[in-house]
Amino acid sequence: MRRALGVIMLTAAAGISVPAAAVASTTVTKGLATGPSSQRFGVRLVDVPVSEAHNPRGLRYIIDFLHPGMVIHRRILVVNQESHRSRFTVYPDAAEIKKGYFIGDAGHTRSELTTWIKVAHPKVILGPEKSVMDLVTIKVPKVATRGEHYGVIWVQQTSMVRQGNGIAVKEIDRVGVRIYLAIGRGGLPATRFSISSIAGLKSPKGKPYLTALVRNAGGRAVDVSGTVRFTNGPGGTTAGPFSLQRAVTLAPGQSQTVTFTPPRSLPVGPWLASIKLVSGMTVERGSATISFSQTARTSLWLQPLTMIGAGVITALILIGLWIGWRSRRTRPRGVHSIRVPALR
Repeated sequence: MRRALGVIMLTAAAGISVPAAAVASTTVTKGLATGPSSQRFGVRLVDVPVSEAHNPRGLRYIIDFLHPGMVIHRRILVVNQESHRSRFTVYPDAAEIKKGYFIGDAGHTRSELTTWIKVAHPKVILGPEKSVMDLVTIKVPKVATRGEHYGVIWVQQTSMVRQGNGIAVKEIDRVGVRIYLAIGRGGLPATRFSISSIAGLKSPKGKPYLTALVRNAGGRAVDVSGTVRFTNGPGGTTAGPFSLQRAVTLAPGQSQTVTFTPPRSLPVGPWLASIKLVSGMTVERGSATISFSQTARTSLWLQPLTMIGAGVITALILIGLWIGWRSRRTRPRGVHSIRVPALR
């Protein structure tokens, strides 16, 4: 077992939820996410490997590289900030990375990774303003699929909420910790991503924005955030830095367009746009000379008038086909014309 460094993460956010797409305090009603819950509870990672002690991602998520047959242990802290005694379940679930989001499944979805995970205390009861340590053990079998596996440790609370009409609705709140676990032999896979296709555009309403294509060219997932700074502008002006509109998560081989939104008052340019993107301790930079003179085109088929016109034409065609079908069904059958000779 590798030596681990105990690190207490001081997080003052309500719910103490790990900032992550699909890994936050969320109310689920009848299987549909309905928004942040008013309940206050959370989870945070306590144990961090020595190799990840200076990695911001390693302080928030369970990140590791293991050979088949290895075992790791990670402690998590479950906190109840509610005003009453509460019951929680703690369990592993499958996850995937899709369209720039890390998405944790909801409802004990099995995967290869979840079969390796055991939680010491799957059920926890906490009084108001109380907390407890729980232990997560990941035991990789000797025969395991190589590559990176994704999952989440959920802390979940279930309750029945009665509506004014007397109907009871099952409400589920979850917070969680992401898992990025790479399996293989030899050395640690490289963490690397690239920046390309930097372009300045204006929305149809005249608001400037900058886009860039980010591609994960390494062997580990990345959580990319960053800034852009504009220099060499009109009259030698500078602007920024401006933060990425939203952080993106990319699995190896995935690409995603990221967007920066400077203020509307920013001059057209030209500008030298310098982008700095960060994932943990990995930093990548890219730059290009751009201007905001080009207006982004909205697809003709997505414009409102075009869509209305297409809908009207489609409706007329369907009505015509229906009328033709009805006329064929009502036409008399077996009637033949007879020519009657004229009377003389």
